[in-house]
Amino acid sequence: MLALANTLTNVFNDNVVLIGFGIMLVAFFIAMLIALIWLSRLVWRLKRDSANLITLVDGNKNDVFGLCSAALTVNENTAIAHEQLHDLKQQLAGVLDKINELQQSQLVNVDSPYNVDIRKIRDGASIDELMHQSDLSYDEAALLIRLHGGKKPN
Repeated sequence: MLALANTLTNVFNDNVVLIGFGIMLVAFFIAMLIALIWLSRLVWRLKRDSANLITLVDGNKNDVFGLCSAALTVNENTAIAHEQLHDLKQQLAGVLDKINELQQSQLVNVDSPYNVDIRKIRDGASIDELMHQSDLSYDEAALLIRLHGGKKPN
């Protein structure tokens, strides 16, 4: 009987160990299944977030390309405007030089002792009148009349 009790105890102990091992194995598989479900949901979220980030990055990339293109256009337009401004400055300098030349020539003509004589010639003065009134030589009076109109010298 003792032998039977020992055998039953051994069988019972072996069954308990097997049942315990089976329960542990089932618990392990259930834990693995839960972990697999949790990880698959996590992967799905990561894929969704990754797709959203890719969309945002593509949008930002397109914005940067647009800004670069606009900057190049502005740079080209600035260069063209700079060249036009340089050309205008040169033209303005030329015009200012011509104005200065004209002002200088007018100042020279106004201050010239011949200015009064030129007016007399345009009013029809003769060589003799110029020689007597302005103390000019015959050649000077004749030259002034030829240059500024009036009567032909005698």
